[in-house]
Amino acid sequence: MAYLNSMLKEANYMKPPEGSGVAPGQVYKVVKGLYSLKQSGREWNLEFDRSLRRIGFFQVECTPCIYTKGHGEDLAIMVIYVDDTLVIAPRLETVLKVKKQIGQRWKMEDSGKVSHFLGIKISRDRTKRTMTIGQSGYIDQVLAKHLDRRTRPTTVQMKNIPEGTIIASKAQQKEYPVIVGKLLWIANSTRPDLSHTVSVLARHMREPSQEYYQAAEHVLRYLEGTKEVGLVYRANKSQEPLVTHSDTNWASDATIQRKSTSGSVVFVYGNPVTWKSATQKCVSLSAVEAEFIAATEATREVLFLKQLLRSIGIATSTPTVYLDNTGCIQVSKDPAQHWKLKHIDTKYHFVRNNVQEGRVQIKYVDTK
Repeated sequence: MAYLNSMLKEANYMKPPEGSGVAPGQVYKVVKGLYSLKQSGREWNLEFDRSLRRIGFFQVECTPCIYTKGHGEDLAIMVIYVDDTLVIAPRLETVLKVKKQIGQRWKMEDSGKVSHFLGIKISRDRTKRTMTIGQSGYIDQVLAKHLDRRTRPTTVQMKNIPEGTIIASKAQQKEYPVIVGKLLWIANSTRPDLSHTVSVLARHMREPSQEYYQAAEHVLRYLEGTKEVGLVYRANKSQEPLVTHSDTNWASDATIQRKSTSGSVVFVYGNPVTWKSATQKCVSLSAVEAEFIAATEATREVLFLKQLLRSIGIATSTPTVYLDNTGCIQVSKDPAQHWKLKHIDTKYHFVRNNVQEGRVQIKYVDTK
């Protein structure tokens, strides 16, 4: 009931419910952030923000849902999502102190050592110094809601989705965006192997064909067969601190006017932390151009993560962007090659500017 802790700035009124005994013609004035009011979430966030600042926390500028307090061994990091909060610190005493301070202001439920957060299962092996995240519990909920149990699970992804002309039924059209929305949450949280497939499904949220609905069902079957798959994070400082790999599939899809598909993944000390598969917004005239656009998006993401890591006390060296296209690397490093790409939007030259300024470095990687 977090919203009810906030006060509304605007005047809001509501009709009294039946049986309230309020005289005809009178209404209630709403002073608290009731659920279903559009401003309630924002007002609660501002109220919680003020309380965190009072006990010494500072909001991370590049990621407003993260707060920090202290330095070194006394560092405390707080991640908030509405009224769900995760406290991270090098020392248990720091975590307990923060919980006590919050508990003095708000009524809260202390779940102890984290095992789940936002539907993500988190487990640690302190001996091996690993942390594993997965969503088997959430996947079970999705399957129970949307998958016919008479179908068989599979461990093989669908490689291609055939184009169809038969529009899905009304019931399927209503269910399809719900399924895809849940698949997006899974793909973006713990399952990079689903990133491309779900990205393709998300292009057809309005009036999907039977083929796309069946493809969504296939992804559900794939999840049933691989629901225990997750990500294992290892403490390994022998790896590069911050790198991203970027690639494209040039002019790959005739159904989207031959626009290219970008793919990227960012690693922190060898551990994947963000990944993305998305259709580029413009048509590229060459593979070099498509790779250049993808490299720009990857550079933006890796620089954001460098800033975030610095905000929580983790310094990193110059990030590396790995590409498999020598032509793209050449135009990224050499301003003299500008004529080859002078027609594309100015924003895509962001990568070249950052290479010249020394904020990122570009390297070749063989992907054959």
